[in-house]
Amino acid sequence: MSISADQVSKSNTTKTFVTALVVNGGLLLVEVGAFIILKQRLGRIYSPRTYLPPPSIKRADELPKGVWKWLPALLLSPAEDIIHKNGLDAYMFLRFIKMLIWIFLVFTITTFAIIAPADVAGVKSTNEGLDRLSWTNVVELGDQKRFAAHIVVVYLLTFFVFWIIRREMLHFVHMRHQFLIGKDHARLAQARTVLITSVPDELANEHDLRQFASFIPGGVDKVWFYRDTKALNELFEERVQTCAKLEAAEATILRDATKAWRAKVKAHKKATKKQKNKDVEKSEDSKLIASPIARDLLEELVPRKKRPSHRTGFWGLWGPKVDTIEWGRDEIARLNSAIDEQRAKSEGKFLGSAFVRCNLQMGAHVLAQCVSYHEPLTMYDKWLEAHPKDIVWRNLDDGALEMRLIIGWAFPVTFIGTLSNLDDLCTQVSCLAGWVCTAPDPVPAIIQGILPPTLLAILFALLPYILKALAWYECIPRYSLISVSVYRLLLIILICRSLTRNFLDTIIEQPTQTVQKLAQQLPGASIFFLTYLSTQGLAAAGGALAQLVPIVLHYVSKWFLGRTPRQAYAVTFVMPSADFGIIMPRLSLLATIAFAYSILSPLINVMAFCMFFLAFKFLCTQVFDQPDESETGGLYFPMAISNLFVGLYIEQICLACLFFLKISIVRTSSLIEGIFMILLVAITACFQFYIKNSFHPITKFLPMSLATSKMAKRYERARAEKAGKAAEEEEMDLFSRSQVKRLRRRLKMIPKKVDNKLDALKAKLGPRKSESSDRERLRKSNDRTHPEEFAMTDLSEKTAGQRAEDPSGAASNGTQSIPSDGAPELFRAASMNSKKSKKSNKSKVTAAGSKQSSRRSSIASDRPDIAPPAAAGVDLSDEEDGDDEADFDEHAFDHPSTYEEQKWIWIPHDTLGLSEMLVQDLKDVGVDASDEGANMDEKGVVEVTRNPPDEEWAGGHDR
Repeated sequence: MSISADQVSKSNTTKTFVTALVVNGGLLLVEVGAFIILKQRLGRIYSPRTYLPPPSIKRADELPKGVWKWLPALLLSPAEDIIHKNGLDAYMFLRFIKMLIWIFLVFTITTFAIIAPADVAGVKSTNEGLDRLSWTNVVELGDQKRFAAHIVVVYLLTFFVFWIIRREMLHFVHMRHQFLIGKDHARLAQARTVLITSVPDELANEHDLRQFASFIPGGVDKVWFYRDTKALNELFEERVQTCAKLEAAEATILRDATKAWRAKVKAHKKATKKQKNKDVEKSEDSKLIASPIARDLLEELVPRKKRPSHRTGFWGLWGPKVDTIEWGRDEIARLNSAIDEQRAKSEGKFLGSAFVRCNLQMGAHVLAQCVSYHEPLTMYDKWLEAHPKDIVWRNLDDGALEMRLIIGWAFPVTFIGTLSNLDDLCTQVSCLAGWVCTAPDPVPAIIQGILPPTLLAILFALLPYILKALAWYECIPRYSLISVSVYRLLLIILICRSLTRNFLDTIIEQPTQTVQKLAQQLPGASIFFLTYLSTQGLAAAGGALAQLVPIVLHYVSKWFLGRTPRQAYAVTFVMPSADFGIIMPRLSLLATIAFAYSILSPLINVMAFCMFFLAFKFLCTQVFDQPDESETGGLYFPMAISNLFVGLYIEQICLACLFFLKISIVRTSSLIEGIFMILLVAITACFQFYIKNSFHPITKFLPMSLATSKMAKRYERARAEKAGKAAEEEEMDLFSRSQVKRLRRRLKMIPKKVDNKLDALKAKLGPRKSESSDRERLRKSNDRTHPEEFAMTDLSEKTAGQRAEDPSGAASNGTQSIPSDGAPELFRAASMNSKKSKKSNKSKVTAAGSKQSSRRSSIASDRPDIAPPAAAGVDLSDEEDGDDEADFDEHAFDHPSTYEEQKWIWIPHDTLGLSEMLVQDLKDVGVDASDEGANMDEKGVVEVTRNPPDEEWAGGHDR
C-alpha cells in the first residue's frame, strides 16, 4: 500500500494552531495577572498554610511580596519542605513533573537539531507552515532516505528515557525508605498496622491470631476484629444525621431571632427620630431593651409557626410535620440510649477482617508479604499502612460485590473529535457547507482549534467522579486504594479515547486493521493534540495557579453554606488537598501524547510542563494540606513511571507500521527501518520488565537490611546507655526540638514507672471496688465540666494502667529516641485536617463500651499472650516518641459506632444570649452541646475561632 502526496492529511493548519496558541497564551497572561494581584489580598486562598496550621506544625514561609520576587523564592525553596508539609506523595508528584520537563527539553533540542532539518531542508513539498515541520512533509521517493535520521534519533531518545527512568526510580526508592524508617513516621500506629481480609474463623480470636503471628519480628502488639454491628451502625449513622439536622435548626432559629431583633431595633430608632423636642437623655432612655427572660424573648422574636420544621417521611416530602428542634432533642436522646443498649450486647459475628498492630515496623512488613494460609484465597489480601480514617468499613464485609462499568463513553468523545477535522467534515456533511465552512475568519479556526479541547475538558472533568463512585463496588477496603483504582481506570480511558477519537467506526468495521489505521491517521491528527497540549500546558496550568474556581467556590460556601459553626469552620480553617489519583493520569496522558508525536511532529515537544511545575509547587508549599490517611508514601510515582512506557510503545509501534506501509515505495530501506523499530519495541519491553522486577519488591516493602541496621544501632545505643557508657554526651540545647522532646519523654517516664509499681502493689493487695468506682464517677464529672483540664491527667492514668496490665505494651512504650543513622530524617508534620479530628477517644468511652472492652480483656486474660521478649531487656520497638494518640486508643481500629460519643451540638453564641438557653435545654435531656468558639454577630453571620469544642484544639489562625 502506497502513500502519495494527495493522501496526506490536510488538517494540520498554521492558522488553527496559531489561533489556539494566541487564545491560550492570552488566558495564561490574564490568569497570571489575576494571581499576582489577588495573592496579596486573599491570603485564605493563596497562602493559608502560612497562618492556618497550629504553631506545633511547621508552617510555610511567606513568599516575598511584589510582582516577581515570589518566583525565585518559590523555585529555590528546598524540596524537603514539601515532604514535611504534605508528605512524600506531593514531593514525588513534583519530581515527576520535573522529570518530564528534563525529558522534553532534551527531546526539543534533539528533534529541532536533527529531525526538523531532515523533514524540511531541501524537501520539495506542497505543504506550508507548520505542516512542513512534520512526518507528512517527506513524501517523495528520493527523500525516503531521510527517515534514517528518525531511526537514529528515536533510539537515542529512547535510551535517554531509559537512563532517566532508572535514575528517578533509584531516587524514589531511597526517598521512600528514608521516609518509612524516619522516626516521625515509624512511630505512627499505621506504620506498624496490617489489614488482613478473609481470615478463617479458627483464627477469629486474639489468642490464636497472636500465636499464628508469633513468628514475625517483635511479635504482635494489639489485634482488632471487624464484627457484624449492622444494627448499631444504622443507629450511629442516624444519630450523626440527626445531630447535623438539629445543629442546622439551632443555628437557623438564632439567625432568625437575631435578624428579627435587628429589625425591631431599626424600627424603634426610626420611631424615636420622628418624635419632636427630645433631648439627649430622653433619647438614651428610649433605647430598646431586650426581655431578661431568654425563652420569652425567643418566642417573641420567632413565633412557633416560624420555627424550623420538617416532615419525617421519605426525604422530607411527606409525613407528619414536626418542630425540628424539639424532635431533634428527643430523637438524639432516644438514639443515645439505643446505642448504649446495643453496645452492651454481645459481640456480633466475625466478618473475616482483622487489624494487626505489630511491635516493630519490620514485623508488619514481614507479615504483609508472607504466604499466610494453606488454603486458596484465605488471608491472601493484606494491606500495610492502614490508617483508621482510611478504612471503608462497608467494604470489609465478605459479601461486597465487584463491579466495573464504563458505558457509552466513546460516542460524545468521538463527536467532539470530529470537530477538530472541520475541513473533512464540511466535505462529508453538506448541511454544514452553507454556514460553518464559509464563515469568516477566525470562526472556523475557533471551532476547529478552541472548541474541541474545551468541550473535551468539560466532558472528562466529570469522568473521575463517576469512576470513584463505581470503585466503591470493587470491594476496596481503603479510600487511598480507591484513588489508586481511579488512577488506573482513568488513564486507560483517556489513552483509549485519544487513540480512537477519529476512526472508531473504522475499528468497529475492520478490527484487524486497527494498528494500520492508527498509524495512518496518527500523523494527520497532530494538530488536535497540539492545540490540546497548548490548552492544558498554558491555560489549564495557569488556571491551577490563579485558582479562580476555588475562589468562587470559597465565597459561595461562605455566603450560602457557612450557616452553622461546623460549616463556618470548614470554610475558615480547612485547607484544600490534591487528589493525585485524578491529577496524575492527566499528566501521564499529556506525556503519552507527547511521546507518540515527538518524532512525527517535533513541535509538540515544545509544549513542556514548566507551568504545571510552577503551579503545583506553589500549591503544595502554600495552599495544600494533604490528610495523613491519604498518604501512600509515594506509590503513585512508580505507577506514573510505568505509564510512560505506554507512550514509548505507541510511538515505536506506529513508526514501525508507517515504515512497513512504505515498503511499496522503497522496499529495502523501509523494511530495515521497520525491523529496527520492532527491535526497539522488544528492547523497551525488556527494560520495562527489568525495572518492574528490580524495583517492585523494594518499592512496596521495607528491605530487611535497612531495618536490621537501624535495630542494631538502636540495640548498641541502648546497651551502652544501660551500662552507663553513653555513646554520645550531648550538651542540652533548649532550642533543639529533638532534645526538648527527649527530655519531656524522660520526665514523663518517671511518674509512669511509679504508677506501674503502685498498680502492681494494688494488684497484690486486692482491688477496692468502692473507692475505684467513686474515683471514676468523680473523674467523669470533672471531665464533663472541665475537659481541657483533666484530659492529660486522665490519659496518663489510663495509659499507665494499660501498660501495667499488658507486658508487651509496657515494653513498647518505654523506648527512648535513638537516631537510626546519620542520614537526614525525612518526615512530614501531622496534617491539620487529620489532626483536628483526633480527639481522645480513650477519655470518652461510654459505660457500655467500657463493659465491652473489659469483657474482651477478661477473655483474653484466660489465655497466655504470645510475644517474644527483647534480648537482654533492651526495647527494640519502633515507638521512639510514644506520644501518638493512636497508640493509647484501644478503639483505634474498631468501627466508630462501637465507641464514638455523640458529636456535640455546636451552637453559635449570639448577642442576645439565647444560645445559653438552647445549650442548657439540650443538656437537660442528655444531649451534649456547647457554644464555645462560635459567635453570631448582629447580622446573623457565624464566625468561629477554633474547631468543634468536643475535639482537641492545638491552636492556629493567627490572622
